[in-house]
Amino acid sequence: RFAKGLELNIQAIHLVSALKNLGVRELAADLTTRRRPGQNIYMVGRANVGKSELINALLRISIGGSAHKVLASHIPGTTMGLSGIPLRRFVKALVPSSGAQSHDRQSYLYDTPGVFSNKSIISYLTNEELKLAVCRKRIKPFSFILGLDQSLMLGGLGRIDLVEGPSRIFVTIYSNIRPHFTRIKRADDLVERMQAGEKTILQPPVGDAERLKWFPRQELALEHEFEGLHKQHATIDVVFAGIGWVAINGLFPRAKIRVFSPFGTGVCVRPPMMPFEFKQASPHMSSQRKTPS
Repeated sequence: RFAKGLELNIQAIHLVSALKNLGVRELAADLTTRRRPGQNIYMVGRANVGKSELINALLRISIGGSAHKVLASHIPGTTMGLSGIPLRRFVKALVPSSGAQSHDRQSYLYDTPGVFSNKSIISYLTNEELKLAVCRKRIKPFSFILGLDQSLMLGGLGRIDLVEGPSRIFVTIYSNIRPHFTRIKRADDLVERMQAGEKTILQPPVGDAERLKWFPRQELALEHEFEGLHKQHATIDVVFAGIGWVAINGLFPRAKIRVFSPFGTGVCVRPPMMPFEFKQASPHMSSQRKTPS
């Protein structure tokens, strides 16, 4: 839907996991079908989305490809320049089992440096903070209650305030960052203390007072009014670019939320990607982690 709005010529969409090899063979088969003889293949996309690891997954399912590997890391910017691997290394994955044809012997699969965006929240993080924020394994979503005049905080990287509407809504969190729930006034106080260089329960950021003072201030990213359409199915996702999303569930005529992020960037609202993952709401994780007084 987003691509159509930008008039991008998207031919196909594949959901894959390079780590688990899920969907990789189907992607390879589609590439093989669509690629014209002699064409190169380029891996292009945002920094830290897993382009290099996807190439490694294609090598793993190739005959003899396991001896070749490109460097992959959770740190954005690991791929510094254009790196080409001959397509003949991808026998069975991208070229026939009999080997590359004559027109493909000079063809390559290219790994490219990631495209950085000021809308990506993780671009503000240090290596230590990235370890807390970036998912390295499958996320298990948890559902919680968010009350009226309460805040859901994902460290210093994201915040959702329920400012109008029912006495409570349900939120299902898909993020590596441990959530913290508190009153809106208390959330304001936590942000002010963090900006003053004081360590709080909000992590990331992590580090000394100078790091905390330097960290981008949370600003209003958007206000959104919506109707809750089902007791146990998500109505919308609130997305924090690079760190995850929060699905909002519940049946109610109207609710209004305010969403904050560093510099007010990297936030959007979309239809739910996984609307049926709502489970019985758990007690707040942060109820056992007292906010420093």
